[in-house]
Amino acid sequence: MKIAVCDDETRFIDAICPLLEQWAEQHDIVLTLYRFTNGDDLIAAHWNECMDFIILDVIMPLLNGMDTAREIRNHDAAVPIVFLSSSRDFAVDSYEIKALHYLMKPVDAAKLFSILDDFLRSFIHAQNTFVAQTAIGFCKIIIADVAYLEAQNKLVLVHFTNGKSLEIREKISTCEEVFSPQNGFCRCHRSYIVNLSHVEAFSRTQLLSSHKAEIPISRNSYAAFKKAYFKHVFE
Repeated sequence: MKIAVCDDETRFIDAICPLLEQWAEQHDIVLTLYRFTNGDDLIAAHWNECMDFIILDVIMPLLNGMDTAREIRNHDAAVPIVFLSSSRDFAVDSYEIKALHYLMKPVDAAKLFSILDDFLRSFIHAQNTFVAQTAIGFCKIIIADVAYLEAQNKLVLVHFTNGKSLEIREKISTCEEVFSPQNGFCRCHRSYIVNLSHVEAFSRTQLLSSHKAEIPISRNSYAAFKKAYFKHVFE
């Protein structure tokens, strides 16, 4: 899950980010946080990264929060936006932009967690997920958060796009049914399944993932991998 926090005062970002990390840990969510101090940088990053949730300060110099949100809404009507402010003066304007909520500073943790919990229910419903067995039970993995999977004996190591990893007690063949070309993945080797959106470069024998992992491509898999990759890119 990708959450962006934008506030021209870094002390508020420093205060809210640990709360977001605490919430994510409580829900076993793989979280990537993006910190911005101006609206222009947030807008540019959202076009490239497609944030799942945005927390945005209303009063900022140059491009204020309301205008930043309007620009985002011109191209993305769905991403949830929660406004932050030390004043209630802009609460009515937030409805025009279809904001999810309007929070007063300093942020109350309980109110923030309640908003995030409501968002999570709709987010999980909208995402393709995979329920996998782990050493301590079961966990729900959001497929889009996975960079690649690596078979290790009878286990599979799931490598996430934020650099973290998780060991699951599943067969690679079982994972292949879910992490399939239809979902943007390809098995390039008997021990590896990769997210095609995170392939930066490849040759006949290996590929480079977006976080610089070198992954082998088997001789028998190269033709199918190449076909799947270009089909994914052009679609």
